[in-house]
Amino acid sequence: MKNQPSSDRLERFVENPRKAMWIIAAPMMAGFTVHAMYTVVDSVFIGMLGAEALAAAGYIGALFFVAIALTSGLSTGITACVAQAFGARDHERMSHLASNGLSLALSLALFFTTAGVLLGPQLVGLLGAEGKSAEFAWDYMLPLWLGMPLFFFSTAIRSVINGEGDAKTPMIILAASTMLNLALDPIFIFLFDWGIRGAALATLAAHSFALLALIYVAFIRKRITSRFLVSRMPFSAAFLRPILSIGLPAAAGQLVMAVGMILVNKLLAHFGQMAVAGYVAGNRADMIVTLPLLGIASAAMTLIAMFSGANRPDLVKSTTLYAYRWALIFAVAFGISIFLLSDVVVKLFVKEDAAFQIGRQYLGYAVFAYPLMAMGMTSGRILQGLGYGWPSLVITTVRVVFIGAAGAYTAVYLFDGGITSVWISFIAGGFGSLFLALFWIRKFLWKNIQQTGKTP
Repeated sequence: MKNQPSSDRLERFVENPRKAMWIIAAPMMAGFTVHAMYTVVDSVFIGMLGAEALAAAGYIGALFFVAIALTSGLSTGITACVAQAFGARDHERMSHLASNGLSLALSLALFFTTAGVLLGPQLVGLLGAEGKSAEFAWDYMLPLWLGMPLFFFSTAIRSVINGEGDAKTPMIILAASTMLNLALDPIFIFLFDWGIRGAALATLAAHSFALLALIYVAFIRKRITSRFLVSRMPFSAAFLRPILSIGLPAAAGQLVMAVGMILVNKLLAHFGQMAVAGYVAGNRADMIVTLPLLGIASAAMTLIAMFSGANRPDLVKSTTLYAYRWALIFAVAFGISIFLLSDVVVKLFVKEDAAFQIGRQYLGYAVFAYPLMAMGMTSGRILQGLGYGWPSLVITTVRVVFIGAAGAYTAVYLFDGGITSVWISFIAGGFGSLFLALFWIRKFLWKNIQQTGKTP
């Protein structure tokens, strides 16, 4: 995990921004892929305990998604702000941002831990868990919520490292901790006979390892320019505001996507449970397309923030166009590949013919939505890199709720449309978000150029 000096890394990125894109994007793609694999395998181990245990994990997973949304927002805000300061070579500001980010992580962790421990049993019941599933859910939830500080602290430190353009080190740590989690799962669950609580403890052990590794990199080896200082941890509006202005909309965007999925699942239930199962199967295949897109979009955000901070609007513009190009290439190539292999892919998740046909049909329409999603996702991250968080939230809300879900409900209930009208609504949502994204990119990219007084 040997890193080049931070100043040297910035010079290399400025000299070759296209290479820099892949230096950051490739590790992120690998990290996202490893984590997705872990999610699937972890569910398999828990499923071996029975349907009630798997259902319990599902209930807590829905609750845990709120924490994931907040850590995702926290990560986006810290990474973008640190990257801007990194590009400007403002080391003092980087230290203030990193320290305030750590304080914010601590505050969120304490809130979630306290709320989870005090209200956990009631929350489990509100989520719909009953009987044995409710017992399993609490056994699974309690260790995870007690370990919430590990989760938030790791996110804060990892985000600072990413903000300095080093995506490789966090990816290696993430991959190692994920492998540790998978190795401990069968030991804790079956060998020690801890059941579903063992799965939660395995996750905590992995997060502990990741946090210790990140502390070693940041505090002991001091392989980053940013400095976490206790004297700079008290909240300061000057440093907390920019993190929250990007992070809060990013977190809200994650929650909007979750709400959109709930609305779509409820609507598809109108066509029967096989329709829901088919959509879920097709939606799982979406991950194969979205993982590389997430890597490109996240790398673009970091680089755009750096180049903006470095007062290089020419590189901001060229990096934006380069990110769009590759996002579209991946979306089209992976989308077509998934469609051509849809028979095989969908059968991995469902065996019933009715569900299989729905999943295959969904992927036939999704291939047209992927390029639109690529443009919207990349645009949102680029705007975050420029320091604008709310446009990304609006883009997501329009695509998922105002056009996607609302259009589908209107087509089905007012015009008696078939299930294909739901898929068409998804494509319409993609077009709506595309027009908004391009409008804001043009507006704020031009604003960035005018502020710096340079012309690309």
